[in-house]
Amino acid sequence: MTSYTIREGDYGISVYKLQSYLNTMKKENFINTTNNLDGIYGKTTKDAVKEWQAYANINVDGIIGYNTWNTLVNKLRELEIVTNIPIANKNFYLGQSQQGLAVYKIQEYINELAEKNPCLRPISIDGIYGEKTTIAIQQYQYLYDLLIDGIVGSMTWDSIINERNKL
Repeated sequence: MTSYTIREGDYGISVYKLQSYLNTMKKENFINTTNNLDGIYGKTTKDAVKEWQAYANINVDGIIGYNTWNTLVNKLRELEIVTNIPIANKNFYLGQSQQGLAVYKIQEYINELAEKNPCLRPISIDGIYGEKTTIAIQQYQYLYDLLIDGIVGSMTWDSIINERNKL
């Protein structure tokens, strides 16, 4: 488990994707708040997160930590929802030198996939996007016929989440 969090004031691909997951939960009538898909963690996103946390019966603090992330993504898995969420802002991605909860979870998912696919190699799960994470992402992109650039943009993100949710 990690101490990394995503909270009010944060922005980027992880916020954007989680906003869209929360909107899916709204469509499924688990929460009432609709998010603007802007990748900026503001008051509306915080409110939606609190609603989700209450629904999931976990600590309600408006911060996306390990447990909040897991309950949200696992609900997508349970509902068999395939994500394919394009992002308008091309500056939203995970890459070299970034760190945080999103990197941690992507590393964790790569390792889950590596357990089932011997062509993928497990990596350290530390929340830091270094050289080994870049190589693992490139391997994943090669195996799943994605652009091989070593960064987690929208297509790679969705592919990893969808493949993990098939396990």
